[in-house]
Amino acid sequence: MISKSILGAGFALLSITFGANAGTATLDRIYYNFPLAGGGGGATGTLNGVSIEMFCDDFGNDIAAGNSYPGADVTQLSTSANLSETRFGGVASNGWTTISISDGNTSLDTLDDAFFNAGPGTSSLARYEMAAYLVSLFNISLGDNTTNNEIQEAMWSILDPKTIAPYNPAGVSDAAYLEQAASWYNGISSNQTALNAFLSQFEIVSPTNMTFTNGLGIGGFQEQIVETPEPRGGVWVLLSLLVGGFLVVRRNRNRRTADIQPVAF
Repeated sequence: MISKSILGAGFALLSITFGANAGTATLDRIYYNFPLAGGGGGATGTLNGVSIEMFCDDFGNDIAAGNSYPGADVTQLSTSANLSETRFGGVASNGWTTISISDGNTSLDTLDDAFFNAGPGTSSLARYEMAAYLVSLFNISLGDNTTNNEIQEAMWSILDPKTIAPYNPAGVSDAAYLEQAASWYNGISSNQTALNAFLSQFEIVSPTNMTFTNGLGIGGFQEQIVETPEPRGGVWVLLSLLVGGFLVVRRNRNRRTADIQPVAF
């Protein structure tokens, strides 16, 4: 009975863990705690009841604080992620708005432009990976400051299909963070283990009611990148302890059973 209870608790934790990563989820946007000058930023909320921080990667659509969105598709980021349910996952390599960086270092600008417009940075997966990296750079406690606005603008420039007009309402330069994102990707992409370890902290939450035109998801709420490192880690630690406890209980019960076997005369 004890072992069944432990195992049942383990399966319940697995259900909680995978419930926010498979099928349709409910996204609640509770509080807009990180507004920026040009929009975007981050908010607290829940995903299938699990507390999260969410960040805007989509300037062409809206999402409202205090609203619940029961039709949400959740895509776990990884180097083998299936992006078919995301807003930008189907954008062709030549479907992005041209990125042109000019910060005074012509040779570096040329390399970075080539990366984004004709190199590895043209893939949708690479762009989502770089957007997640930029999310990790936000300093939430500083709120609406120049650095955070530059990071947000860089995210929007990276996830900007040609079919959507470029958007820079904050009036800041995103060149430094575009270059930083490119440098990060080039430095980590050859180490798939390290890249997947980083990406495991991020999920893409997209509306289920999008229609697709030229690979771009149209309609629905504003897509979010969700960062959930601590709850997931805690669940797996607790699950490992529960499974370990189950094995100890089973081993002890087997030992007691062997001790009381009848003796043949």
